[in-house]
Amino acid sequence: MKQIIVSFFALLFSLNVFGQHNAGNQGKILMIVSNPSVSKQTGWPIGVWYAEVTHPYWVFSEAGYSVDIASLNGGEVKFDAFSDPEDASKYAAFDYISLGFKKDPSKMELMKNTKKLSTVNPNDYKAIFVCGGQGPMYTMYKNTEIEKFFADFYLTGKPSAAICHGTCILLNTKLSNGKFLVEGKKWTGFASSEEQYADNYVGMKIQPFRIEDEARKMPNSKFVVGAPFSSFAVRDGNLITGQQQNSGAAAAELVVKALEDDKKRYPTYVLVHGAWADESAWGFVRNELAKNANVVVVNLPAHGIDLTASNQVSLADYVKTVTDAVNAQQGKVILVGHSMAGVIVSQVAENIPNKIDKLVYISAYLPKNGEDLLSLSKTDTQSKVGGALEFNADFSEAKIKKEMIADAVCADCPDFMKEVLVKYHKAEPAKPLGEKVILTAKFNKVPKYYIHTTKDNAVGYDLQKRMVKANGTITKTFEMQTSHLPFVVNPTEFVKILNGLK
Repeated sequence: MKQIIVSFFALLFSLNVFGQHNAGNQGKILMIVSNPSVSKQTGWPIGVWYAEVTHPYWVFSEAGYSVDIASLNGGEVKFDAFSDPEDASKYAAFDYISLGFKKDPSKMELMKNTKKLSTVNPNDYKAIFVCGGQGPMYTMYKNTEIEKFFADFYLTGKPSAAICHGTCILLNTKLSNGKFLVEGKKWTGFASSEEQYADNYVGMKIQPFRIEDEARKMPNSKFVVGAPFSSFAVRDGNLITGQQQNSGAAAAELVVKALEDDKKRYPTYVLVHGAWADESAWGFVRNELAKNANVVVVNLPAHGIDLTASNQVSLADYVKTVTDAVNAQQGKVILVGHSMAGVIVSQVAENIPNKIDKLVYISAYLPKNGEDLLSLSKTDTQSKVGGALEFNADFSEAKIKKEMIADAVCADCPDFMKEVLVKYHKAEPAKPLGEKVILTAKFNKVPKYYIHTTKDNAVGYDLQKRMVKANGTITKTFEMQTSHLPFVVNPTEFVKILNGLK
């Protein structure tokens, strides 16, 4: 029995790679800000309002989205003085979110190196958010580039937002049918009463025109406002607008809600890690994949930070964990299994075939009915792990000898990743590996894909090919010239393959 378990473990290595537990990225949002300008009314240097960047940024980040910041010209942008929580006026001294943002060098670096809008690929983003401040009234108003960018993005149906003086772009933005984008739409922006307050506060007229006044002249206008300087935002379809600087978080929350509703437009990937690994194994690819997909990562019992005892875990437990994750998603999913997880996802596909759009194996075990991982492992002559295992007293779990991990599993990984492999290596439960799958015609009918790893020292390339041939129902195979961890060694090619599945 000991010899059988050794030979099995030789083939089942995945890894606990660099990644943050329970911090799944949901995709990317593009925030668009004003380049610096000078007000012709006041002579002040003007730009973007702190809170209109920082509060939405906080909401998006907390919801699991990453944020890029762009401007028409790119490069460094400036904040309006009154919006600075450390400004001598003390006008925004209460704004601790902006103060924290300002004190974070990495965040301020984003504002020094904004992307040039013309270089941005809108397909990389699930939503856009145009910030306000005093700058947009000079840099964005009647600017055909940003009007076209906003209209084109809006027409995709994705959430498209603007707040405060950033809504000035909506006064002229038209759709391909020649109508104003906001015609017949409920929307808001900086109110005329708020403009009057600001003018009174500084003792002069600040803006060259008032958004609300112009909006009410537009055909079929449905411009609305809330109480002055209250948090007020509205959503009409995929158009989201906020009234002023105190409405940034409210508008951002409407964007997040719209993104939740919008998930149905994207494919959903459920990613299942292999042996000696956990959900962080996907850390190199999950964010990139999430640009145009919903991505769910599964953490199996007794792996990573899960505290379930190894001797209490069965294959049925693994299958239930993955099944629950799949059933929690809207519609069908693309179920992806690496290494040991090939057996798990096979049984899941047998049990709930109507929930599986595609089944993807990555250097994974591909069993037939009545097979288990141990039986498959005995036929592999290319693995380097078998003689490097260390078992506990009752052989209920095993580890790989420290000095053997990198060569057997990730010889082509960068050195820092090899260090991570060793640092987070955790004993693997043995019981599930000898339990057989029950597969019928239901499993055979699910579309399947296989990504081969030609330099694999954990699950041999020859065994991979034999399993694919024996299965006989694989729709398409791919080859990556990597070790057992293609999503670590070449994440770009890996994501390209997943995105290109037909």
